[in-house]
Amino acid sequence: MTDLHKASPNRRAPWISAWFALDAVVALAPPLYWAVDGNTKPILGLPAPVFYFVAVAIFITASIVAAYLAESRNGEIG
Repeated sequence: MTDLHKASPNRRAPWISAWFALDAVVALAPPLYWAVDGNTKPILGLPAPVFYFVAVAIFITASIVAAYLAESRNGEIG
């Protein structure tokens, strides 16, 4: 692959950066209505807040795996 097709080592793909930013927003700003509502109906057998944090953990893990795969495909990871 030529140097023109490789991303610079310090520059991450824009979609990866956007996904990481969304990770931060979702992880740091859980739904506030759960805090004041008090009604925590189960989702898939888990209390809603527990389900939310499990889903956030899976979403963040998926973003890290996707970033790794994208960078390794581009030859940026040894």
